[in-house]
Amino acid sequence: MSTLTRQRTLTTLPRVLVFTDVAAARARGRAVLDVVARMFDDVDVAGAVAVVVRDKGAAEVVVARRAAAVTAIAARAGALVLVHTHARLVGALGLHGVHLDGRADADACRAARLRLPPGALLGVSRHVEDVPAGRGGLRVADADYATLSPVFPPASKPDDTRAPLGPAALTGHTTPVFALGGVDAPRARACVAAGAHGVAVLGGVMGARDPRAALRALLAATALP
Repeated sequence: MSTLTRQRTLTTLPRVLVFTDVAAARARGRAVLDVVARMFDDVDVAGAVAVVVRDKGAAEVVVARRAAAVTAIAARAGALVLVHTHARLVGALGLHGVHLDGRADADACRAARLRLPPGALLGVSRHVEDVPAGRGGLRVADADYATLSPVFPPASKPDDTRAPLGPAALTGHTTPVFALGGVDAPRARACVAAGAHGVAVLGGVMGARDPRAALRALLAATALP
């Protein structure tokens, strides 16, 4: 086993990824940090949940402040914290990893990997058009996982015209996949049964009436038997 492979096994993959979503939180009259505090209220997730701090278009300094604030809350619940796009912040803030968007090709993934500290996670977004046919399925070099979407029609993108993949598309991938797009607890259970490592959500938790209950339902649905 190479040194790089050993380093990449240090942080265990969670089962649920929660992407922060300013619009979904605002629709409930809440700030992102308020939602994070609510979903982790009196909850110990023991590494089974990662919050991905995502604020597209925001300056890095703004993202850094939010990531630090999320970390202060998430750490008490045993949750991981990743940041979207800004790989440099992982080492600077002691985060658990970075998530790159769907434009990240092999070179971008490699460059991000080299910037990360040992043991940090690297995730990447992949979509219906990225799923190859044939044996081995989705394989993303240097990535520890990929989100695959849309598995179901995404509530946050009602104008998305892409045909949903469905749970059957989650089977047989070399890179562990997280189902994204329209995922609730019953659908999460079907996704894991079909072969997904876990699920990823935005509005399903960030826009939930009760974020804590929504998160607990997803954890129960994705728990290993």
